[in-house]
Amino acid sequence: MLNALFKKPRHYWRNLALFTLVTVLAAIVILGLWLARTRAMVLVHPGRSLPMHTPAERGVARWEDVRFSSADGLQLGGWFIPPDPNGDRAILIYIHGLGSNRSELLDEAVMLASHGYGALLFDLRNHGQSQGRVTTLGYAEVEDVRGALTYLLARPEVNPECIGLVGASMGGAVAIRAAARLPAVRVVIAQSTFTGLEDNLAEGMHTLTGLPSFPFAPLVVWFGEREAGVSVRQVRPIDDVPRIAPRAILFIHGEQDPIMNVGNSLRLYQAAREPKELYLIPNAGHGGLLDVDPKGFEQRVVSFLDAHLRKR
Repeated sequence: MLNALFKKPRHYWRNLALFTLVTVLAAIVILGLWLARTRAMVLVHPGRSLPMHTPAERGVARWEDVRFSSADGLQLGGWFIPPDPNGDRAILIYIHGLGSNRSELLDEAVMLASHGYGALLFDLRNHGQSQGRVTTLGYAEVEDVRGALTYLLARPEVNPECIGLVGASMGGAVAIRAAARLPAVRVVIAQSTFTGLEDNLAEGMHTLTGLPSFPFAPLVVWFGEREAGVSVRQVRPIDDVPRIAPRAILFIHGEQDPIMNVGNSLRLYQAAREPKELYLIPNAGHGGLLDVDPKGFEQRVVSFLDAHLRKR
């Protein structure tokens, strides 16, 4: 009687195994979705960082802490370094990369200030001390550049015919997309940037998120697109770059870049129209390009700007 009472139902062990398997698979799927969504949120909501140094700490005597509005109404914080008043009053707008802030390109701005070039370095939306709740990886950030340009055109220290853009990584993509839409931009310097978001998903997924591209890339994109309200197919600098001509563009890339393969700049250079230049730095990674070859970097960039911005 007792044996019959405690006898296992038919197929008990098989059903238990199936239940355990389904439970484990469901847990794996839920964990995968959670990881993908978490990484997507990191991309569209990068942690804010504040500048570690100011222009004064880099030896710049004349500069201002400024605020201006993006074209769609966000308040952006920045630094204004006026150009040499005795020269042609040329100036450059500096656009930092994802998760960074206005100080990322400060050393380059200080170097070019010694050659008379002014600078407007600012925090993109959802970065540094600027307003904004979401980063669109190069799409809506064009409105930030539009606002920066409008601000400079109202400054009497600036020659409206001598304004250029310098962008690094995501900032380089923003610079290319902005220049294609803003005729007042006269030159572009794009550093360590990408041809398009979709083009780099498989290769960059592990570096950017720590997750393998399969099966996580489509999931990260799906969550990110819905949070940002932008499709990755809408951010394709390689489609915009031909529209910059006849204005000049200089591509700079480290040949050892582990985040954005140097092939991106090679393809962008091929897609661009003249006048265009390509400067590859053999031992450089993704950032700090000026530090790897200070003299070569300075000579190449100043030569490019003197030829294509100041000649106006």
